[in-house]
Amino acid sequence: MKLDDELFERGIATMGAIMGEDWIKAARKRHAEAVAAGDADRNDFSTQVLFGFMFNRPQLKLRDRALVMLTSDIVQGTPLALVAHLHVALHAGITREEIDEVVFQLTQYCGFPRVREATAVITKFFAERDT
Repeated sequence: MKLDDELFERGIATMGAIMGEDWIKAARKRHAEAVAAGDADRNDFSTQVLFGFMFNRPQLKLRDRALVMLTSDIVQGTPLALVAHLHVALHAGITREEIDEVVFQLTQYCGFPRVREATAVITKFFAERDT
């Protein structure tokens, strides 16, 4: 599949609206480095497909997609993704209390060890954010 510039730009705009101008600059820098290394398709895949296409589908709002991402991160045990997606969740209007409730409910679905790890990541995230 050949990825295209329109989806890339739409993806950059979508994530930029969520993460801010610094994120856009960092994404464009990663893109330029990937182009120079001959690895742009792999590097830009999520920008184009996930953020350019999937996030712009009307069937779910950003808030719903953020809840799905948090749940996926916790179930899979992906702390780096969880930190990034906590930013998305807050931007989408999800509260700390709602994040805590998602974590609590997942205790029953994916088990205490995953939830304990996620809780440590989330606690650190909010402690750093609050300072």
